[in-house]
Amino acid sequence: MLKKQPILLQCAEMLVLFAILIAIDQGLLHGDAYSDLNPNPYWLPVLVMAIAYGTGTGLLAGAIASAIWLCWSNIWSGPADHLEQQLRLSIQPMLWMVTALIVGEVTASRRNRIADQRRQHQAMERNWKKLAEVVARLTDTNRRLQVRIATEQRTVVEAIAAGLGLTESDPERQIDAVARMIALAAQTDDFTFYDVRGSQVVARFGGRTPSGQPSDLTKSMLVQAMLAGPRVLQNDDPADQAMLAQIGSIALPVMGAGDQLAGIIIIHSVGRITAAYMTQLLHVTDLLGKSSALFGREPAFTAKWQMPEGKVA
Repeated sequence: MLKKQPILLQCAEMLVLFAILIAIDQGLLHGDAYSDLNPNPYWLPVLVMAIAYGTGTGLLAGAIASAIWLCWSNIWSGPADHLEQQLRLSIQPMLWMVTALIVGEVTASRRNRIADQRRQHQAMERNWKKLAEVVARLTDTNRRLQVRIATEQRTVVEAIAAGLGLTESDPERQIDAVARMIALAAQTDDFTFYDVRGSQVVARFGGRTPSGQPSDLTKSMLVQAMLAGPRVLQNDDPADQAMLAQIGSIALPVMGAGDQLAGIIIIHSVGRITAAYMTQLLHVTDLLGKSSALFGREPAFTAKWQMPEGKVA
């Protein structure tokens, strides 16, 4: 793998190599730039710099080696022939510069090729991660669809069973059918239906999930607000949190004949609340307000209303 060092560090490494070679030449040998050695030791920094860092640093090392060679070399001891002397002096620097250029370009080409391969590898990794995320989303969607299909099939069956329960002559079975219909709409069994009898509000029946809710809400802030102006109360609304504290998450008014408050449905715990969910609950409360199973009995039969076993008393 090619080195990637700051230019100052590259120059420092190159100068250290030259300093070592000069110290050996000047201290242990003749100080003539290794004129008697072939290949010349100054090939070492030129090749190292060109291979490690490319053309620019290689040419710089070649220039320094050439300067040292021209200053200290002693390769001519015979009669002075100026042209031949210049030729012999220039051969070594030309070889260094040409070699630095060729090796440096090969190094640059190799570096670019490695960079391209690295980019392709990173792109492949990103694509694999995206593909894995898509597969995970598809798997999750498929699981949700399977659960939804199974749930909808079960919901249809339960809705039909609850509808048939409303045709029963037994009031207890009718109330049980209403409770199941509310549980289907609320998507939870943790609810209580409260009857409004004048200014008194008492629990009439609830879902299968016991929650230990109070059976009488007559003196609560929630009931006072409902009697003053029936409206939907939600725990995620800061204005309603105090009224719903320790009671539930949603309060739904059930309007009877003459648009009078006839009942209140308290959903004590619920998951995610959406607009579609609230629309469904409001539609159910409208239907319950017209239900003869809840409000179609004569006062003489009021005492016969009993909650299904296990419901809120």
